[in-house]
Amino acid sequence: MELVTKRSENKLDIIITGNIKSMVDGQTIKDAIQKSFNHNESIHINLHIKDSFIITSSVIGFLIKVIKLDKIPLHVIVESDELYIMLSEMNLIDEMNVRKA
Repeated sequence: MELVTKRSENKLDIIITGNIKSMVDGQTIKDAIQKSFNHNESIHINLHIKDSFIITSSVIGFLIKVIKLDKIPLHVIVESDELYIMLSEMNLIDEMNVRKA
């Protein structure tokens, strides 16, 4: 997995390529989101998942927490049909602010 960030004034795009499969990948995503929000609490974050057809349960839990409890303005944009269908079947589209690219 590779992670790249692109920042503009009040928006941050976190772009993930490759598969999200290890605990290290999950921690990298969590750190990028938390660090960005701590740096600028008014920032809007778009998490672009380009290739991965899976997400670890720890990342799913973290994303729900930061969106629902911490009120971080974050949207998840997925390109994989498989991942979108999986999140839909788990009823997580609304919970995680998921959109199809």
